Amino acid sequence: MLVSYACDPSRGTEPGLGWAWAEALAARGHVVELLTRPDRDNVQHIMRSIEDLGPVVGNRIRPHVLPVPACPRWLGLLPRGLRGKPAEFLRYEGWQRSAVDYARRHGLDRADLVHHVSYGSLVGGSALHRLGPPLVFGPVGGGQTAPHSQRRHLGTGYRQEVLRELLWVRGLSRRSSCRATLREAAVVLTTNRDTAHRARLLGRADSRMMLADGVPDALVREPSQEQSPRRPHPPTVLWVGRLSPLKAPGLAVRAFSLLRTEMPDARLVLIGDGPLRPELERLADRLKVARSVQFRGRLPWDQTMAAYDDADVLLFTSLRDSSGVQTLEAWARGLPVVHLDHQGVGDFSAPGGAVAVALRDPADLPQRLAHALTGVLTDEQARRRMGRAGLEWARQHTWTAKARRAEQLYYTVVADSL
Repeated sequence: MLVSYACDPSRGTEPGLGWAWAEALAARGHVVELLTRPDRDNVQHIMRSIEDLGPVVGNRIRPHVLPVPACPRWLGLLPRGLRGKPAEFLRYEGWQRSAVDYARRHGLDRADLVHHVSYGSLVGGSALHRLGPPLVFGPVGGGQTAPHSQRRHLGTGYRQEVLRELLWVRGLSRRSSCRATLREAAVVLTTNRDTAHRARLLGRADSRMMLADGVPDALVREPSQEQSPRRPHPPTVLWVGRLSPLKAPGLAVRAFSLLRTEMPDARLVLIGDGPLRPELERLADRLKVARSVQFRGRLPWDQTMAAYDDADVLLFTSLRDSSGVQTLEAWARGLPVVHLDHQGVGDFSAPGGAVAVALRDPADLPQRLAHALTGVLTDEQARRRMGRAGLEWARQHTWTAKARRAEQLYYTVVADSL
């Protein structure tokens, strides 16, 4: 039984991961009882994807769509701006309790095991540990926090991040339901060292590391494509993500402005949208690089992949992330990556395929990022070596490869439970 609270084949991030697990496991021959919730038009997308998989694979995925219970009335007493996170948390907890009752009524407690993949949050726990079959919990993040030393690069998001750390990471992770999940799960999978450390503090010393993200097999370049020459263009730095404080796109623009002193013809392409876009456009203008910075907004999947293929290096500046699927997508396309050396991307960086920049002093962090970018962009042979190393890493993290490793884990878990 696959527990995937967020599940939508048409979307990325958490919903996309939830569906990718179901599809990859079914392709391996497993019958997947998929527990999820209605969200927008995700049920239509799930049913369409099952049909597209064909009868052999598609019939192995059996969706169970459980509505989300209403929030308690007392939540309305909170100020409107403070309701969002508690409301989502309470809906998730209520849905999990409903999922346990539903599974028992429909005989799903006879499943060989339960794999809870979404939400991929340590704090949320999993009520499914009470169902009976052994529970595989994760990969989960949620133990990572944005580094306080980098508050200048968080800007307006710093206060919100401090509140999150106090309430969610340090506070709610100590709930009895979270501790019970860590205690009762057969296996706990964490996607970064910060979350593994939090799990140890809560009593789970033997959690295992697994990258939460994966890429479709078809996304990885074929060997014949690996050395295909890129068309002539100015040196291009790509940045992909939501334009929000935690992703630190302002840090990327500042690093790029310093890169331009060494490479005047370089350009920066930002894909994604968010509340910081007007501020970033003003920053680019103030730093006199506005003509070399392209804000392309949110793009369809195929156009985003084309942007990876058109770039020379990916810059990843997120200050808090479980891992960062953008880096894995870049490596799958043979693109070198420059990233901050912390959290999930630091734990699962492609050996030889990236330059990891230490956080250290925030004052000179943009300069150190610019130096790393210059090194990649000015050495064609090194860039090709990094591209090959990234491809090798991405092949180890396709959904087929992840499902194969999960299957080996399942057999061990089931055997130990007998």
